[in-house]
Amino acid sequence: MPHIWIEYSGNLALDTRALMRTVQDAAVGDGSLFPLAGARTRAVRVDDYLIVDGHPDNAFVHAVLRIGHGRSDEQKAALGARVFQALNEALAPQAAARPLGISLQIEEADPVLNYKFNNYRGYLAARAAAAAAPWPRTVVGAALNAREALAALGDAVDAAPYKGAPKAPVLYIKPANTYAQDGATIVLPADVDEVEVGACLGVVFARRATRVDEAEALDYVAGYRVVADLSVPHASYFRPALKQKCRDGFCPIGRELAPAAAVADPDALDIEVRIDGEVAQRASTAGLIRPVARLIADVTQFMSLEAGDILLVGAPQGAPRARAGQRYDISISQVGTLGNALAAGRAAP
Repeated sequence: MPHIWIEYSGNLALDTRALMRTVQDAAVGDGSLFPLAGARTRAVRVDDYLIVDGHPDNAFVHAVLRIGHGRSDEQKAALGARVFQALNEALAPQAAARPLGISLQIEEADPVLNYKFNNYRGYLAARAAAAAAPWPRTVVGAALNAREALAALGDAVDAAPYKGAPKAPVLYIKPANTYAQDGATIVLPADVDEVEVGACLGVVFARRATRVDEAEALDYVAGYRVVADLSVPHASYFRPALKQKCRDGFCPIGRELAPAAAVADPDALDIEVRIDGEVAQRASTAGLIRPVARLIADVTQFMSLEAGDILLVGAPQGAPRARAGQRYDISISQVGTLGNALAAGRAAP
């Protein structure tokens, strides 16, 4: 009877019974390799998981199959291929959500075959590249992507010239002159009395994304940042609001990059905005018309986004307003915080 031993890191939530059954069924197969048609299978959690590349974000699953002598090389190869495929398929959701190493070792007295897969290098390289980039090449925002925001327009949506709700994402650009750091003082233009503070989840890309399928969209994400979409209050959402959204410093970007693997579900994140320490808005990404993966798929059908680029998924309805002399702070669960003080600008002489 074969002995199957599965080790996994303590930072990985697994249904061990289901995984053991999957590996065991693949190993036993039709019984031609193991006439007893059974296996002794154990799963062991390894709490000291810093051994994996020395970083707690990384996770691993390692399986060892100890078999008796007498099988041919062809039988061993068939066993290894079958079990490793089943192991990868069973762990595919985990690998899509976080950095994960998967390995399989077949032993008689000594290891005979070793199968390994890991996505650590790509994951860490993407995170390092995103963190090292001083500013993104492009920040693209989605307007009217919150159900309440679209509903707030009421009958105006059906009036001329639009005559209906938008059927594609309503996008705008935050150009490089708008970028500002977390903690910086944002100087409002002299002709601006107050700004709307749009609390946005910023999706940071790990690699070039072109015509991405929705099912694979999150695989292109390096992580998430908190972004403040500041804008002069305005009524038109269907025309590009360049004068209102593209003033200097009107796109502060959070310093913290939350790795994609650390955010379980980007479509279920709590958002809070405070003005001078008082709660001014509570919202959630759960109200998006186009969830994150769908938005990525729709936008990349006609424009490519590069590594480090940021896609704003949309500010919640009812963005609070702040004036010069005030400070806003935004927090998004699992992602981080962002805060800036506002100051009054001087009129041109």
